[in-house]
Amino acid sequence: MLKITLTSVFLIAFQAQAQEEKTLKHGFYLSEGIGSINNADISGTHNDYENFTGSNFQDITQANATVHDGKISTARSLGYNLRYTPKVGFGYELGLYVTELRMPQQNAALIHDDGSAFKKNTATGPVNHEVDSPSSYIKTTDLYLGGLYNFAEVNKMTPYVGLGYAKVKGDWHRSYYNPADLNNYGEKGKTKINGHYVSAKVGLIFKEKYSIELEHAKHKLHADAFRSFNINGSDAKFSRTSLNLIVNF
Repeated sequence: MLKITLTSVFLIAFQAQAQEEKTLKHGFYLSEGIGSINNADISGTHNDYENFTGSNFQDITQANATVHDGKISTARSLGYNLRYTPKVGFGYELGLYVTELRMPQQNAALIHDDGSAFKKNTATGPVNHEVDSPSSYIKTTDLYLGGLYNFAEVNKMTPYVGLGYAKVKGDWHRSYYNPADLNNYGEKGKTKINGHYVSAKVGLIFKEKYSIELEHAKHKLHADAFRSFNINGSDAKFSRTSLNLIVNF
């Protein structure tokens, strides 16, 4: 009975939407991150050298390490956008975008799950373990699917809101690591990356051809083996706010 009722509700909603006049619009999509990101979380299993003093390799252990202050200097996307929406009401959005995230050179402090710092021994005593991380960049292809709601026109502009989800796949470039070749650490190579993001946005349509929107997205990405996070790969989490422009054609 419940299945029949739910099916009836969906059919009624579908028929009601089908009666609305919807317009299919193709567009060129361009997105630019607002400001830099200074609090990306990057985590994975890492060697712990707290008990290592130079020759006792058997005392090197492994533990989960997190970098809480990862930096992303720029975030840009471009691609194709397709929208199927009524003048007022609910509609749909599909996007195929290429995204590039650039990370500057930074010192990455490794932190245990309990909040304490990783340690390593030096000639002057133990110090916090920080990794000098060269610059790198991530390049992905994003398949985005979302819903939109257009409000009534105000001063010849149409405000709208939207929610969406994107599947992300690509590469993290300059991810090379080889303990026998530390001179080239992070200077070449690439590793596979996959993940997703969810986003919410508000926007305005003007002159029936242009859309400008403010979007906030939460990203979760997994790299197969990023640099010294080479034991089981690394996971990255961060939030991004961007200004998007869509030009319909």
